[in-house]
Amino acid sequence: MDTVGTPVYRKHLPGDKIRLIYRLFLEKNSIRSIERITGHHRDTISHLIKDTVRNEKTEEYLIKQIGLTAGECEKLWALLEKKRGTSRE
Repeated sequence: MDTVGTPVYRKHLPGDKIRLIYRLFLEKNSIRSIERITGHHRDTISHLIKDTVRNEKTEEYLIKQIGLTAGECEKLWALLEKKRGTSRE
């Protein structure tokens, strides 16, 4: 499977919805606003985002399969790091 080792492994979301969720997250939309826009439950969205970790396989999947740019991936990593840093305090 090409999704093994990525945050979408065993998630039943189509690629276009995953792309939309990440792009809305990159625009700093809240989980609840992403829920309203996509129609997916906030737990599904938050699990996808929470499970996103920076590694070569994930970045390759996000660029080649999902269609994010390298710049968007860098912004995603920075935003995730910031969110995770503030949630631990």
